[in-house]
Amino acid sequence: MSVLSSLQDPILPIFMALLMGYLMRRVAFFEVTTAQAINRFAFYVATPALMFNLVSQVPLHQIDWPTVRIYLFSELLVYGGVAVICMRIFRLPAAESVLVGMAAAFVNHLMFVLPIARGLYGLDAAEPIAAIVFIDVMVFCLTVLLMDFMRAHASRQEGAFRIPNVLRMLAKNPMVIATVLGVFAGLLPDALPSGVYTYAQFVGGAAAPAALFALGVILGDQPMRPVGGPAWLAIGAKLVVHPVLFFALGGVVVMQPDWQTMAFLVAAGPCGAMPFVIALQYNIKPTVIAKAVLISTTLSLLSLSLLTAS
Repeated sequence: MSVLSSLQDPILPIFMALLMGYLMRRVAFFEVTTAQAINRFAFYVATPALMFNLVSQVPLHQIDWPTVRIYLFSELLVYGGVAVICMRIFRLPAAESVLVGMAAAFVNHLMFVLPIARGLYGLDAAEPIAAIVFIDVMVFCLTVLLMDFMRAHASRQEGAFRIPNVLRMLAKNPMVIATVLGVFAGLLPDALPSGVYTYAQFVGGAAAPAALFALGVILGDQPMRPVGGPAWLAIGAKLVVHPVLFFALGGVVVMQPDWQTMAFLVAAGPCGAMPFVIALQYNIKPTVIAKAVLISTTLSLLSLSLLTAS
């Protein structure tokens, strides 16, 4: 497959969902409040259904753990490194620095990379990406816990970080619930009615287009100039440092070739939208993250086309 054909289908059509949302906001056809309602549907209903569908189909005993461990290690290095640089050099607030670091490491895999990989490599691409999603749920939960800890510390709330409160918060998180149910369904596939899987497949299919379109509308309301050092740092770390680091660390372990290819493709993907969603939920300035998400997604049109060309 050539670079042009890879860009033409499936990369560019999937990117168009985000671009259409962005343009609709720029011409004032969609309001941000409408996009937020669509985003709530994607976040609380469609994405958990997609996550359940993916995780339930991953045979845990067949996961290539060396690949997953190296991916997680490279992700955490980028996450922590960018967060520290944002705090120490760019003097961003601690909570914003953490989310910029997450944006530099946390890929938009469910909404962007997975549809592209499925279009190029078929259903076999879902298994390695689902395993990475499974691991990234823990990264997501730890980030949310860190946000709660910093907010509790700033407001001096007593007991906000006690174990019962933490467990209660995690029990309400739709991503965590979907992942736990997916693992249960994967271990005991006959324990749930077949209609549950039909529902997850049907509703989960709306996750990527709805979330990308809503994200585009919300990004269209954010100022993009000047881009600034923190945003360029996150973009460079995501599109260059993360895949290079994963590739370099991959030389010290033996990985299954298919898993290594998919993990490398995920590592080279654009900044994920989840840090932006967390920023909105916790009233943290989202401008830097918005710039990183939009620009990295646009630049990944070329980078992913080059990486998937054969």
